[in-house]
Amino acid sequence: MSTPLHPPVPTPRGVAPGMPDPADALPRLSRRACLGGAALMGVAAAGAWLATPRLQAVTGAPSLDAIVPKAFGDWRVIADATTQVDVAQGVETVLEQPYDQTVMRTYANGQGEQVMLALAWGERQRQDVKVHRPEVCYPAQGFALRRVEAGPPIATEGRARPVPTTELLAEARGGGFEAVRYWIRIGDNYGGDGLGARWYILNEGLAGRIPDGILVRASQRLAQASAAPGSQRLMARFLAELVAAVPAPSRGMLVR
Repeated sequence: MSTPLHPPVPTPRGVAPGMPDPADALPRLSRRACLGGAALMGVAAAGAWLATPRLQAVTGAPSLDAIVPKAFGDWRVIADATTQVDVAQGVETVLEQPYDQTVMRTYANGQGEQVMLALAWGERQRQDVKVHRPEVCYPAQGFALRRVEAGPPIATEGRARPVPTTELLAEARGGGFEAVRYWIRIGDNYGGDGLGARWYILNEGLAGRIPDGILVRASQRLAQASAAPGSQRLMARFLAELVAAVPAPSRGMLVR
């Protein structure tokens, strides 16, 4: 009786006949070693999470409407039917809106001079959503910019150095002009310049902070462009008196 033939066992690809399978040479990890390795990876992941800075934003800010007085010095809030230029560009979605609080008022003094005030504060300033410069908002709402330049800094209470400001002269589509004096504060940074603001926000984020930001804008309607220099001086005095009238504990919302 002949012996039955068995088919040859196939040799793994890349392994010469008669040579041991390299897989057999790999060390066999015990259950304890596997559990220990998993535990070490978990500890490392937890340590990395703890070492990552958590972004902290300004919280618990007071109400701008409450802290900014409706009367100070020779200035009083008046009812004004004139619509101010909005602090937004007019095209933002709800998610793109950078402001959490806004105040829009018109003040008049004993001489009958009127100044419009716009305050717009945002709790979280990010690379893609931050305070809008009036140079963008005014043209978006039908004004033509006739002059934009750095204005003389304004000395204010609550800040050792004068606040850097920008002066605008805009011409309305239907005639007339508007003089504007403003500053933008993002965290401790001033200017509102696109690149400078982005760089500051980036560095704050790397330090684990999300800065707040505010636009402080005064404006005055003018019949003639030649009245702009006097208007700018008036608005500088108005803004300095405004900051001084805000209670000291809350003044950091406007200047820092």
